[in-house]
Amino acid sequence: MGFSFVATDPASKVSLYESPPQADHAWAGYLLPPVAPPAMPPDSISYADSLSPQRMGSYVFASARPAALDAAPGPFIAALAAYIDGQSSSPGLNLNALLWLRDTDAAPADPFKNYGCSYSYNPLTKGFATSTNVNFLLGQDLLFNVLSGVGLSIDAASGSLRLSAPLATPPALAFQRNASDIGIRVTGSGSTIRTFVPLAGANAGCLTFTATVNPAVTFGPRGLAVGFPLSARDTASGQLQQLFYPALSAPAALPASLAWVGTVDPLDPYNQKLSAKARLEGVLRCGLLPAGQPALPSTYRTALGHATALLPLGAASGQPPVIGLQSGALAFGCAAPSPSQPATSKALLTPAGRFGLNASGQAAGTPTNLLCGIFGSEQLSMTTYDGAAPQNDSLLFVPASPAYAAVFPFQAATLDLPDSGNVATPLTADYLSCWASVLKGGAAMPQYHAEPAGSPMYGLPPSARAAALLRAVAADTVLASAPPALPVPQGAAHAFPLLPYGGAVSGGPLDISASLLSSFESSIVAATRKAVISGGASATWQARAAASRRVRGLAAGEAVAEAPHYRTTPQGAVATVSSQAQDQDAFLSVTLGQTLGAGGQVLPFGFRFPDAILQDALQTNQLFLVAVNAAHLSDGGALFDNTVGIAGWTMQAQVGVGVTPTSYRNVMLLKYCSGSVRERVANPNAWSGAPDFSLAADAGPSVQGIAYTGLSQWLQDLIEAAEVLAAENPESPYRHFLELVSDPAWTGVLVLQADLDPSSLPAGLQGIAAGLDLTRFVAHHFGFTASRVTVHGDGSITLDGNSSTFGLVDYQDPAFAAGQRNGLPPDTPIALPDTDNYAFRVLQLQVLFDNAVIKTFKSYVQLAVNGLLGSRVTATTFGGSAMPNNGVVLDGSYIDQNGTGIYIFEQATPSIFSLDSNLLRHVAFQRIQFNCLGTTDAGATVLNRFSVWGTLDFASLDDRTGAALDLLSFGALAPDLPPDGAGLAFSNLVIDMRYPQTTPSAVRFDEVTTNLAYDLDASQARPDSLFKGFGLELSGFIAAADGQKPADFGFLPVSTALNLGTLDGPWHGVVYDVTMGGPGALVSAAGFHSTLLLAWSPASTAGDDEQAVFVGLSLPGAAPGARMISLQGIFKLAIDNIGLMRQKVPGSDAYYYYCLRLDNIAIKFLGIAKLPPDANIQFFLFGDPKNTGSLGWYAAYIADAAARQEPKQEQAALPLHTISAGSAA
Repeated sequence: MGFSFVATDPASKVSLYESPPQADHAWAGYLLPPVAPPAMPPDSISYADSLSPQRMGSYVFASARPAALDAAPGPFIAALAAYIDGQSSSPGLNLNALLWLRDTDAAPADPFKNYGCSYSYNPLTKGFATSTNVNFLLGQDLLFNVLSGVGLSIDAASGSLRLSAPLATPPALAFQRNASDIGIRVTGSGSTIRTFVPLAGANAGCLTFTATVNPAVTFGPRGLAVGFPLSARDTASGQLQQLFYPALSAPAALPASLAWVGTVDPLDPYNQKLSAKARLEGVLRCGLLPAGQPALPSTYRTALGHATALLPLGAASGQPPVIGLQSGALAFGCAAPSPSQPATSKALLTPAGRFGLNASGQAAGTPTNLLCGIFGSEQLSMTTYDGAAPQNDSLLFVPASPAYAAVFPFQAATLDLPDSGNVATPLTADYLSCWASVLKGGAAMPQYHAEPAGSPMYGLPPSARAAALLRAVAADTVLASAPPALPVPQGAAHAFPLLPYGGAVSGGPLDISASLLSSFESSIVAATRKAVISGGASATWQARAAASRRVRGLAAGEAVAEAPHYRTTPQGAVATVSSQAQDQDAFLSVTLGQTLGAGGQVLPFGFRFPDAILQDALQTNQLFLVAVNAAHLSDGGALFDNTVGIAGWTMQAQVGVGVTPTSYRNVMLLKYCSGSVRERVANPNAWSGAPDFSLAADAGPSVQGIAYTGLSQWLQDLIEAAEVLAAENPESPYRHFLELVSDPAWTGVLVLQADLDPSSLPAGLQGIAAGLDLTRFVAHHFGFTASRVTVHGDGSITLDGNSSTFGLVDYQDPAFAAGQRNGLPPDTPIALPDTDNYAFRVLQLQVLFDNAVIKTFKSYVQLAVNGLLGSRVTATTFGGSAMPNNGVVLDGSYIDQNGTGIYIFEQATPSIFSLDSNLLRHVAFQRIQFNCLGTTDAGATVLNRFSVWGTLDFASLDDRTGAALDLLSFGALAPDLPPDGAGLAFSNLVIDMRYPQTTPSAVRFDEVTTNLAYDLDASQARPDSLFKGFGLELSGFIAAADGQKPADFGFLPVSTALNLGTLDGPWHGVVYDVTMGGPGALVSAAGFHSTLLLAWSPASTAGDDEQAVFVGLSLPGAAPGARMISLQGIFKLAIDNIGLMRQKVPGSDAYYYYCLRLDNIAIKFLGIAKLPPDANIQFFLFGDPKNTGSLGWYAAYIADAAARQEPKQEQAALPLHTISAGSAA
């Protein structure tokens, strides 16, 4: 073994040699002074010959082969020789030195006392020794010293330099930490201490030695901290926060002196310059290795909380100068930025290499579960160490692994800083620490178990599986823990952060508050660990994906070869897991909850045939999944059962629908982790599987940062908006939502801003779809927490009944919401389109669901009334106040009758509508009710009905002379005062609203008066009205279509002194019965009854002089519209003209009476003869002037001449003293 020639500097004649270079290891060189001519530098120099009085060359070490040796070796050699020669005061060229070259790209400039020493030859002893001290920097307060006078020789067998010195005080080879004792003593043989410097190999350039260590001092409070340093940069303050996780729990309990092997690399004291290959191979450049197998008390804990001990493996075979690869050790490290400078760094120790694990109270060689962190639902299964076994599982620690969280604590993402929510790599190599893995040594492969926090899985214990085959599993069988598992990927390349918490404390120089440790573990450490382990288990995921595809194909009809295993959680989630070995525990389905649909059908909520990405996510310990992309939920053959039924409502988690990189709805959260929803949504770095689930399908790389930030901002805004609403109202339905999102312990499924459509509504509310803006019709949220499960005799597990669902629908029309913010009462109508007589709008629909039932229901719907009974509505008053718009607002309520929900919409405060009519002045809705009647036309049409109870306020009419002729009778007593709702009370005014089920916006209204009924007790007739003065009896209501005439309904016109107009267009009329007395047995009925029609048309408006009124009379016994009354069949009573008038009682100024006159009455025999032939008879029916309801009548015989000369006089002044011929009282 020796050095090989590299080059000679032409100027200085100095030559450079090197040990056989190894690409992944440190470099060792030898600088040979000029040789006397004509001799030439040899091609090689053996290690033994390199240290001789004739050569007196320099030994040079570097972390890697200098690049200059291939490009321009001459200048490099010259600079190196000049630097070394400059350290000597002796004349001539002096190159007798040991030099550790920190920077190979520039001329050496480091202090020689920290990186090199000179040596000299003693001709008397014929030996070599250091002639200067060297103090190697291992930290800002830690040195490794080689003093002057230390013997220097070649250990040819190992190809190393050997430094030796007699045991003395102070020792010539020693660690120094200021003035304090570090507890490490370099040893050797007998009374000589020594260290070796290998000239080749993995530890070339290191100082390797044996030593004794006093654990209580070395690892004690004043010694070197042993553990795992991690660092984070607070993005808000910019301050660096450092965490430290001690690895040893009670070092003072160890023996006072333990034998160790040490290695010190002056150029890489923290093992940071290793090549990737060397690092994975387990090369240790600077650290301490126990020479035996002391059980080091560890701060790792088993899942049962038992203490553990670490047993270093492999160190016994690594006596200096050889350090075995992956030998169990404590490597030097620091908590400073990488690459770390020892002058400004504080040295510490961290585990490295392989360690066996013992657990307190557990026999050697038995399975144990090691906690991965602080969450019991994340564990590593392995076998404890058994010294008698040929192979053992072991923990493999890999130093110089990433340990810097560039984004922590997570600050709330904001669109003010578009990239503030960008998902960053959780841990980077800006700071370094130690990662770990589990190496298989025993028969069973070590497994990684991760299940959502707070939702561990349980299944049939092995002892019950035989009973399952016989369908005889007992109902009270206790389920056993059955967490999902992944094989731990083997090798250092798959190491992951594994931090112990048995000794974690706060308040130390490297600690942050304990309150942040949980968040750091959850969001940073556990997330990294899960990603590494899952990423290294590709074969397992491929097998599981293949299982899903195979079973999905079987679902088409083939029989499943073997029944799956069932798993359940305390919340009631149920998973089916393949029982076939090649499927490696693939999830075939995961049911998170279950509800019942409106028809009683079972609606599971969960995933069938999930792909590998989704299965991986569902096996995450700290699962907080924000899903806006359904690619891994329902694409590629996977099925997402996303429908929930709550109290007759139907809701769906339509993940991905309506989502863009800047706009969100239908967002689903799965939370099974520590921390609250409020905390988690603030930054996407706290989410699980964000690249797979939290980016919109069309979010390309250029917009991913703002897409993450936008989604986080949207979620934060949603919570903040709920806070504002809750602050405004102590009874706000948002309080439940705020409690849920603020509770760190809550776990479950939460869907936000879920689209709703008409099919979402229960049967009793289906009709309101016509008044909804479906683009804004969403459930603010819905979700569920827990479910009941049943274990069946065959071992299957199913959900029982409804999950504990909750939700909130809070729909508000924007105009209504604005009015509410401005303090308007909720009964105030908003402006709606006035193109039709009616319009419908849902103003508010607020439904709070809790535990699968409706907890509160609040709704307002508006029927805009632009026209009533054919007349345009000009104004509306409600509760005595003028309304800004014409309409009535109905208040909704909900009643649960023995599990059946009934929705009621009504308004019992009068709404009075003023009409553009000089006849029907006002219509009051004293009460109105809205009902959804379901579908007609075989489900094609949705029918809804408004039922109205109210009053008709008619105008008090005057005749052409201005005298009162109040034919319409019912209404306000003082028409000049604001309307008070007085008038003719009615019920069963129906306004039908219907629309095609497929297009709710195509609404049609029908005003139906067919079944209109009257309530005289609730009616107000004016004192001087026809109704009061003529003893009328209400009979019915007519609504005539355009083109129909009163004659079509059997009415003859009755003349009046009103300023009459025609009944144009559709018209309406009130029908009264008139009792004309009992003239005897000649008539066809016992009573002489006629029917009086008082009809009006909207043709005359409020400002018109004419009145579109029709007064009609239908005679008893006559054919409809005929002027002849049948008497015993062969006699006909013919009537010529009919008139209605109001006259003053002669001799009185206070009394008036109404009179109905029938002119030119004659009896016809067989339709031919007229009796009397030369005169006419007039019949008068008159009311009691005192409005008692009594009627009187008389008949007057008038000769034709008299009749022709004085008809008007007779009508104008009827002599009341002659009224004695008969009475209808």
